[in-house]
Amino acid sequence: MPLGATQREYLEGLFVGPQDLLGSLPMLRTVLLKTASYWAEEMSRISATVPTTALVGVESGPAERMIAAMAGQGAACVLEAPQWNARLIACADHGFVSTAIEMLLGGDGSEPPPAADRPLTRVELRLTDLVFEQFASALEMAFGPVAPTPFVIGASGPQVSFEVLGRKTVPIIAARFSLSALGVGGDLTLLMSQSVLSPMRHVLSRAAPEESIMPDPAWSQKIQSEVTRANVELVAVLDEQETSLAEVARFAVGHMLQLRATPDGLVRVECNGERLINCHIGKANGVYTLRVHDFVDHEQEFIEDILAI
Repeated sequence: MPLGATQREYLEGLFVGPQDLLGSLPMLRTVLLKTASYWAEEMSRISATVPTTALVGVESGPAERMIAAMAGQGAACVLEAPQWNARLIACADHGFVSTAIEMLLGGDGSEPPPAADRPLTRVELRLTDLVFEQFASALEMAFGPVAPTPFVIGASGPQVSFEVLGRKTVPIIAARFSLSALGVGGDLTLLMSQSVLSPMRHVLSRAAPEESIMPDPAWSQKIQSEVTRANVELVAVLDEQETSLAEVARFAVGHMLQLRATPDGLVRVECNGERLINCHIGKANGVYTLRVHDFVDHEQEFIEDILAI
């Protein structure tokens, strides 16, 4: 007996896998967090104002409910993922579009956002396209080590056809990102069919590795700059001898101390009592100079001291 379209879709939905795939894909959240980080870096290439980007949350649910939540968005575009043989959708709210325009046109955030019922101009849509492109680039870098694929965006518009996501019986995963700058901000939501991630399940199901907190590049550069500019005192030791306290007590003005150093001997350079390098002494342009001969190998000296016992 032939099946109707509704019955066929229902039966196909029984074989799409677990209805809540997110709980078994811990690596997916890690990838999306990296996307948010890379996105801010990519935005710095096209905007003098570097925005704050963050992953707000990830959820999955029935296609109808997830798509209905995207009603009234400011702009959207389709992301082609050729290596996955899939399409994703990026939806941006009106606050996102307004923030993109302010950033890319050099605004200060004082302009009111475009009215929700006003169609976006071609210029506004093109500026939003630029931000979508940076997001696609960040997404590509984040997924690179896991499931590499280029992401190619189509032209943005007030709405797109959600049918590109696939069958309506398959749950949809929505990852929401925030973009804020100049005192304004908005959200971008990435939609994908749960079936897109099924082939990557064995990779995304791995526990995310514990990563140390990434240092702030600007702060790290500042610390490095200050440390390398710090003044330190170097002491060049030409000769060193042991003598008794009685001999030191007999020192007097004009007393001559004979050194064992020779012009071919090495001068030891120290900092805070720690031996650093051995040098040859010389003279150039009327001043004494030191030419580095070698660096002090404390580990080798320690071994030699042990062998000498």
